[in-house]
Amino acid sequence: MGAAEGCALASTPEAIARGVGVRPVYLVDAVADHSLSVARWRVQSFRGLREAFPQSVLVFYVAGSALVTRIAGGRVIRKRTRAGTVSFCIGDGRSERSVEGTVESMHVYLRRETLLDFAQQHLTGGAVPEIDDFLAIEDAWLAGYFRMLISELEVFEGVKHPADSLLLGETEHLLIRHLARWHSNARERDRREMDLQVRVNPLRPAIMRRVEEHVMVNLASDIPLKALAGVACMSVDHFLRSFRAAAGTTPHRFVLDKRLLKAKQMLKSSDAPIAAIATACGFRNPSHFSVQFRAHFGISPSVYRRSE
Repeated sequence: MGAAEGCALASTPEAIARGVGVRPVYLVDAVADHSLSVARWRVQSFRGLREAFPQSVLVFYVAGSALVTRIAGGRVIRKRTRAGTVSFCIGDGRSERSVEGTVESMHVYLRRETLLDFAQQHLTGGAVPEIDDFLAIEDAWLAGYFRMLISELEVFEGVKHPADSLLLGETEHLLIRHLARWHSNARERDRREMDLQVRVNPLRPAIMRRVEEHVMVNLASDIPLKALAGVACMSVDHFLRSFRAAAGTTPHRFVLDKRLLKAKQMLKSSDAPIAAIATACGFRNPSHFSVQFRAHFGISPSVYRRSE
């Protein structure tokens, strides 16, 4: 297929859909406080997709195998994808890609402004590193990141999936840091600076209590990462690292555990319908609640309620 004309005016998933001739299996749109969005695709062979997109695309190959061709600056690279490998496609329109075969993949879309914000906050002089344009590489951290996203997102039905702003906000910062540290042209002193930033002091007990109080008061609502960082009066990136140092887990996991514990108590202490309990505890739907409850406690909510 030919390159999508005027695709820079469309969203990146819309431009890709126009270029490859299929719609995503599902899409998780960016939420207000950050720019990360996610989509899953199942595509067959296409040719001549030029990446003049609003965002760059990080691609995780979930299943299938295909021969991918990248053409940029007169240079041609061909590589066969395997499940678990990852590609990064810079959305500047200077390269073109074709696929021969059928492949399932997960995309994460990243704006250059996100990398700029990271550089300004965390690198001396604010020098913005350029992420490498790589094709079907192995990276255990990125593979684990995508498998986590899949496990969290694929409990919903339909093309439009609800976004968990805490999960996406948290993982966006971790992802940008990893890409900048390991897959960019960052200067050596910037890499050393990023390594030093990993070592931070844990949140003080008083701040940790304030964060926990905020979580418990807002448990039924969406809890953005930026709001938790605001309670601690920290930047999001600093908060993430200090919180983990104090709690031994991520903010998303911490909030999920609090929701599950409250739901467990409500199942035994009230006759409220399971769907109502799911809503009261901040789960996006009963199916999401059931999957998370079973994964955590090894039993479904209905069976737990009937148990002694």
